[in-house]
Amino acid sequence: MRFRHLDYALEAQITDLGPAALDDLLEHGDLEDWRPLLRAIARDPWHPLADTVLRVCEAHPMYGTSTLWRGWIQQRRGEGVGAITLAEARRRAGLTQTQVGERLGISQADVSKLERRADVRLSTLRGYAVAIGARLDVTLRSPEEETPVPVVLSGQSRK
Repeated sequence: MRFRHLDYALEAQITDLGPAALDDLLEHGDLEDWRPLLRAIARDPWHPLADTVLRVCEAHPMYGTSTLWRGWIQQRRGEGVGAITLAEARRRAGLTQTQVGERLGISQADVSKLERRADVRLSTLRGYAVAIGARLDVTLRSPEEETPVPVVLSGQSRK
């Protein structure tokens, strides 16, 4: 494969491509070029490859393409239908960032940063949930199972 100034062997796996090559592929490729990437992410939407694609789309927004890739990966991850952001959950609870910050003992600016983060600790999410009057439930879903399985974390009761 040839990506800009980057040389990859023709038999290189899609998972071997770095961010620069993926950026070039997303920007200049077509559906046929994207097919291996689509297959790889469809197999495992939580693979680091999917995270790299999301980071590339965030760092280099491409008209239409970035939105499509983000939406498709979120859908594959089960984040599309019925999923809401932390900010949306807070708004549904009728709270401002300042109010949530007071409950968490942090500033409004820190609540804003928390709501925009892609990677949040479970303990932080649990605290945020309590601050907005909600409960955090964690589930696992394996490819073989249709229904998610609740996970009980250490220090959490099985209510």
